[in-house]
Amino acid sequence: MVPALVNVIQFPHVVAPVQPVGHFIRLGESGYNKLANLHAAGRFPATRVVVDASRLAHQKELVSALRAKDAEIILDTKVAELSAVEKFDGYARHTPWSALGEGKPLSPHHFDPRSPIDIFGHVARFAVQYQVNAVLAPTHFVGDPSFKEWFAIDRASCLALRRALDREGGSAIAIDYLLVAPHTLLNDDSARSEFLSGLDGLPFDNLWIRASGFGNDARPLTTTRFLAAMLGLHNLGKPIVADYLGGLVGHAALAFGAISGICHGIGEKERFNAQSWHKPVKKSEDVKFGRVSRIFIAGLDRSATIPELELMANARGGRKLVACCDRACCPHGMSDMIADPRQHAAYQSFSMIENLSSIPDLNRAQHFLNGRMAEVDRQARQAKDLKFSSEEAAERKVDAAKLTKRLSDHSKQVEKLRLSLEGMHETRADGAPRARPITKRAERGGQGKAGSK
Repeated sequence: MVPALVNVIQFPHVVAPVQPVGHFIRLGESGYNKLANLHAAGRFPATRVVVDASRLAHQKELVSALRAKDAEIILDTKVAELSAVEKFDGYARHTPWSALGEGKPLSPHHFDPRSPIDIFGHVARFAVQYQVNAVLAPTHFVGDPSFKEWFAIDRASCLALRRALDREGGSAIAIDYLLVAPHTLLNDDSARSEFLSGLDGLPFDNLWIRASGFGNDARPLTTTRFLAAMLGLHNLGKPIVADYLGGLVGHAALAFGAISGICHGIGEKERFNAQSWHKPVKKSEDVKFGRVSRIFIAGLDRSATIPELELMANARGGRKLVACCDRACCPHGMSDMIADPRQHAAYQSFSMIENLSSIPDLNRAQHFLNGRMAEVDRQARQAKDLKFSSEEAAERKVDAAKLTKRLSDHSKQVEKLRLSLEGMHETRADGAPRARPITKRAERGGQGKAGSK
């Protein structure tokens, strides 16, 4: 007997969505020449960069080259720094509108839309001149104890900047709103509700969060509270970019869908603190110029000075923990890390984001926990047990006891962070809100007017 034919119903194959991760790089105030060299060598594949108005005139060639590669250019007006007692006389003083303060920090009256000073016109004309894709709205640190009304002024400033851009021929230039606030204030439900209410309806594309007292070295509880706070801002319906954030903490926020993008420098600007901005700069006779060169150790998610790196590498079992083993990054391992630490940091930063971006949204948290998080936890545990030669430590002028303690403390913090994130992942509802995708303004054919998608 011939069996009857059975109709097999093919169910459609559902492909999990892969939402691109927004990765913004700050060109910085002093190391951009090295980034220019990396770009010329094809080692700086940035698609979104933030340029400071105080340094853009010196970065024109690099910015032009990035624009030619369809990179999105975002202008930071440096208004927050120009209005702070501690910061206005630093690099920010080189912005064209710093002169409006006549040697003093910008005050609330400088941001009155009815004022003949017209700071918004200055910003708009500058943005049009340099053909940027977007401008970070001229906002301030809302935790400033010397003035409590910055948020109300900043909301009006966002509207005034939109009018100025339209008036000056920059209608295609978008606005992103920069909220600079203490991380503890962002954790407060009532404060977040006030921010959501005040920001609703303003003409901006993306909400940038620069959390004071928070960064890549945040403790586990602080990190999970930040992630919860960012999820609480999703009701605004805007993509969220965490400014001055990188490392494990930044990647965790991306993996858990708390934010849509991160912004940081290459090997710098991965944490932020405005706690002392309202205080005068302390003058010291013992001024040290320049910064100590630090090398990023990907397996530990931490950086070290060259003497510390070499001391760890020479310890038994240490080289495999600290030397770069990615030959596409550093063909000669640790010697290349030391010779060009910025290239090493850039490659590692872009490759980690590329890896996370390739994973479907709903799988990213588990992928992060099983991959990057577990790897750093494992290597941090091994690094804390390294035994250093006292003679070599003395020769390299490294305090071996302090280095051992730092490695031990780091291992404990990484383990606690892993456990905290695993707990957060287990209790997370399947229908929890996810971060909205960031639209790349360079791909919109110049239709970058705020609010359009």
